[in-house]
Amino acid sequence: MRAAMRIVAYGTLFLVVTCCTIFWTRFTGGLAFVWLGTAIASALFLALPRAQHFRAAAFLTMMSTVATSLFGFGPVWAFPLALINVFEAWFIAWLLVRIRPERDYIESERGIVWLGLLAGVVGPFAAAIPGGLLVTQIVGGSAQFHTFSWLVGHGLGTLLVMPLALLLTSYREPLVMRVREVGKVFSFSAVVLLTLAISACALLQSTLPSLFLPIVPLVLASYHFGRFGASITVLIITAFSAVTLGLDVGVFAELHLELWQKVLFVQFYLSVLLLISFPMAVALKQRQRFMQELVNREAMQRLIADHSDDALLHLDESGTIRFASPASTRLSGHNAVEGRHLAAFFGTFDRKIVVDALALAARCPGQTEIIERSVERGGQTRWLEAKLRAIEPARKQAPTFVVTIRDVTERKLAEIQISREARTDVLTGLPNRRALLGVLEEQLEFADERPFGFALIDLDHFKAINDSHGHAVGDKVLQQVAGIMRDSASDDCFFARIGGEEFGLVAVGSAVDNMAIICERLRLAILRNVMTDNDGGHFNVTASIGIARISERCSSSMAMQAADGPLYSAKAAGRNCLRFAQHMGHFVPADTNDLPASPLRAIR
Repeated sequence: MRAAMRIVAYGTLFLVVTCCTIFWTRFTGGLAFVWLGTAIASALFLALPRAQHFRAAAFLTMMSTVATSLFGFGPVWAFPLALINVFEAWFIAWLLVRIRPERDYIESERGIVWLGLLAGVVGPFAAAIPGGLLVTQIVGGSAQFHTFSWLVGHGLGTLLVMPLALLLTSYREPLVMRVREVGKVFSFSAVVLLTLAISACALLQSTLPSLFLPIVPLVLASYHFGRFGASITVLIITAFSAVTLGLDVGVFAELHLELWQKVLFVQFYLSVLLLISFPMAVALKQRQRFMQELVNREAMQRLIADHSDDALLHLDESGTIRFASPASTRLSGHNAVEGRHLAAFFGTFDRKIVVDALALAARCPGQTEIIERSVERGGQTRWLEAKLRAIEPARKQAPTFVVTIRDVTERKLAEIQISREARTDVLTGLPNRRALLGVLEEQLEFADERPFGFALIDLDHFKAINDSHGHAVGDKVLQQVAGIMRDSASDDCFFARIGGEEFGLVAVGSAVDNMAIICERLRLAILRNVMTDNDGGHFNVTASIGIARISERCSSSMAMQAADGPLYSAKAAGRNCLRFAQHMGHFVPADTNDLPASPLRAIR
């Protein structure tokens, strides 16, 4: 129902405008030199869903046929001309939707350019050829002349009216509501009166060249009232131009041209004014929208910054803080951070890391760089995470930076705890096999430069302990042995539980040369430790140890095999003893009787 009412309304307006333009601007018995109906018909097609286009085309064809029959070439030629006129309007609408589906024909500069090209040139040209040939058959004359007249009259007329027609169809409320706000009624009235006065002075006199004067109220109207103001101002100028043409007075009367040529010139003049004002009005509207969005965004950012636990910063190109949110004071430890370098949030030795991160962000605008460092705050160690990004610079200006800094101590401690748990044996509390392999691989990377010692420690007859005393007692044995190893651990000695009753030792630095003594003390400490079973009985545990000196790069599995061989030798020799590898570098002799005299000499 709504679509039908719109078709009737626009079709009626199309009929009235078409009758007027044919009656008043058909000077030579040929085509009308002003044709505004295409703009109205195209706006109707753009406003309707595609399913309603046929109904609209049929009604418009009927209206065009009536107008041409009454004031044009008569009923014989009215229908074919109507078909061409309606096709032109539909084709323009189809092109606009096809090429600019955003439908921003009066909303953006690019949309206006496409509107001018398609509605003012391409669409009229497509209809001008068949229209010009048909008019040649009706009135004779040159087909080129009639084609050119169609192209110019329809193109300029469509350009002149199309923006206003689209403006009318795009608003859901009457346009007069745009100026009914408090204070705008008087300013709008003033602009209208100024336009009337300047148009009268510019167009009704012919002494001075003054066609540029109407641009002044046009600019004012565009600035204050946007596209609506520009359209109203152009309509007023159009009315004055029509009066001067009709009365043959004013500036257009002095043109040494035929009347139809004057009409085309006036259309061209008015179209230029409209093409000046509409892009300017659109640009101003976009600027106002942008500024409002900027104000809203800034207000939101201020609100977030004032109530956020994170520090929000804006830095200049050198990394100096120009804006800092309230949380910056707490996180930085300074009373004020504006004017300081970003490195003020971190330790003295972290400045180079911060500077390098800023340089990397400046080279890759839009990419986020992350700095995570520990700092001292109030005698406690805290972890800060900084995320920084360079803002895309305008032209050749240096980039600036936006930064967020937050306290991630809880998360970092949780990560450390998770990492520790992942590398810690649950039963004994010693580092696990994964941790041992990590240390082993680190040492193997530089083994040819810094040899190290590696030992495998295996508790003897542990299965018998589990079978005789139960797994609970076996677990206590492992825990007590792990305690002995923790007491023996140092910066140079790293102990770990590999699995089951097997343990590992990595010795570095000065401990490498004392590997035999360290392992013998460990063996004796395990032997002398008295274990208790569930019934209160006591027993002892012994350990066999295989030792290797690693002095060349190899895989961790080869290093394990280097110590595994002497471990089996210790087991074969009766257990509760040490054995040494004969390869992977020089250590002490495999025969423990060759050890220097000491309390550790008795091995069995």
